[in-house]
Amino acid sequence: MAVYKFKVYFEDDESVWREIEIKSTQTFEDLHNTIQKAINFDDAHSASFYVSNDVWRKGKEVRILRSRKALQKGLWMHETKIASLIDDPHQKFVYEFDPDGACWTIHVELLKILPDSPVDYPRISKSRGNAPAQYKATVPTDVVEDDDDAVLEEDDTYVHKVTEQYHAPTEGEEEEGPMPLRTKSEAEELGEGTEMVEEEEEGGEGFEEEGGFEEEEV
Repeated sequence: MAVYKFKVYFEDDESVWREIEIKSTQTFEDLHNTIQKAINFDDAHSASFYVSNDVWRKGKEVRILRSRKALQKGLWMHETKIASLIDDPHQKFVYEFDPDGACWTIHVELLKILPDSPVDYPRISKSRGNAPAQYKATVPTDVVEDDDDAVLEEDDTYVHKVTEQYHAPTEGEEEEGPMPLRTKSEAEELGEGTEMVEEEEEGGEGFEEEGGFEEEEV
């Protein structure tokens, strides 16, 4: 009985690899489980092996069967022996895990064929590098509330006060805060006094000849 030694490594990082030895009579499901153990994944998603050529072009597929109640036609890992798909002394397979999510792609390359020995197979004979985390950690984004007053420059403070909404006091209610500036026409329409208006007669208080206007000091 022959033993296959495979080198297993990530498609996008060949520095992380494992060597796995498995009997020719064992199945692709045995190889799948050993790969999951070797890279510390949780085996919670779909997976497939694809027979590959020298340039890693995918061919015949061997799938993991998650529900045996609804069998479909095709090759299944649990019933397909590895020896049945070895046509080359350096046979290659593409192993895909979680295709609808992270879509991990791992290359599986036959290194050599060994004689059987009295050890438990499959086994991980060599290991190099730390496998990446199966799931990427997500950091919640803090919600930042808009605070116009917090971002106002010193020069903008006066503009903000002038343009904020004015609530006219009702009868018997004392007005809170300084009265906002109004034009003369606005004040006349509201029936208010014209202590603070945009245009005053020459010499009136609160008027700056070039700078516009400012609030009257009480």
